[in-house]
Amino acid sequence: VVPPVFENCITVLDAGEQIVARDLYWEAVCDMSKKNPEELLLRSIEKNPFVGEPHVVLGQVFLTKGMFEEAEREAERGLTLMLEWGSSWDKRMSWKVWIAWARVLLIKAKEKSWPKTSGGIYSLGLVK
Repeated sequence: VVPPVFENCITVLDAGEQIVARDLYWEAVCDMSKKNPEELLLRSIEKNPFVGEPHVVLGQVFLTKGMFEEAEREAERGLTLMLEWGSSWDKRMSWKVWIAWARVLLIKAKEKSWPKTSGGIYSLGLVK
């Protein structure tokens, strides 16, 4: 059985590209208010398209902008990648938490809704 990661194990990711991707991702998540996180995340994904968290965070950025189709695409791609890996790349949260958050983003993108307040974001969940 060949795992699905790295295009069924046929692609090698250059170490330098991985470092650049990590740095772009970190820059985006550390200061979303001052920079253009969308551009940084897209560049990160371009350098390393094999991990899910940049897609998930980009999906969240798209949701905040009301770009629901784009958010759905990114959340779904991120979720798929994280499920294939079975481990988180961004260790700030556990794999289970990343999976849960990606699922919430995917549901909200499909519903075409996103909270407008921090209280609304805190109350996000899968209970209706």
